[in-house]
Amino acid sequence: MTSLPHNKVAHVSAKHRQSKIWAAMVPLLWLASCRAAEPPAGPTRGANVGQPAVASLPNSAQCLADGGGFLRARISGSFKAELDWNDGMACTGATRPNGGVRMRFSHAFASESNAQAQLVLLFGIPGLREGLAGKNLPVNLTIIREGTGKFYGTRGDDKCMIEQLDQTAIAGIPQRNRSYRVTARGFCSQPARAITGEGAVLVSRFDFTGRIDFSEEDSGPETPVAARQ
Repeated sequence: MTSLPHNKVAHVSAKHRQSKIWAAMVPLLWLASCRAAEPPAGPTRGANVGQPAVASLPNSAQCLADGGGFLRARISGSFKAELDWNDGMACTGATRPNGGVRMRFSHAFASESNAQAQLVLLFGIPGLREGLAGKNLPVNLTIIREGTGKFYGTRGDDKCMIEQLDQTAIAGIPQRNRSYRVTARGFCSQPARAITGEGAVLVSRFDFTGRIDFSEEDSGPETPVAARQ
């Protein structure tokens, strides 16, 4: 048997190794080409093409981050409503310059004249102190039908009362913000009367969970400016 020269043996071995390397790389190259040919994933549902997708908060989180805010109330008089607000409701709460707090709840409430109108309930609680539960707390109630020019107020805190109120510090918020989840229930024994014109509404019962930021101050007037125009 004729043997090959040493330099030819080395050349044949090198070619053999290259063949094995290419044989191993072919499947990888084929897989990579297939992936490159795949169309890019479509945008997240609801995202704008050409803009980064942003995860939007549920409407209920406009009050409390966990979506637990709500307001329920029975209203009769110049207009009637059984309110059961959660999704789509916004709420805020802050201290008043003369002491106490004011809590605001709002939600879409279309009228015959304005499909974009909102209903706002303002609870002024003069005797509430930060972090403390309370019973039989007097309440000043203002009801605003935004977009219709109709405003109603008890004009004092002797017509409505909170039977029970509890406060819980909101975890995860820096202590300096002094934010609390506030849950309360109560009733009105007399109606809130129209601030301009005629009419009155009675909120015979209400209960809610909202928030108060004791580091914030609500310096607005007791009676909305628009109501006096």
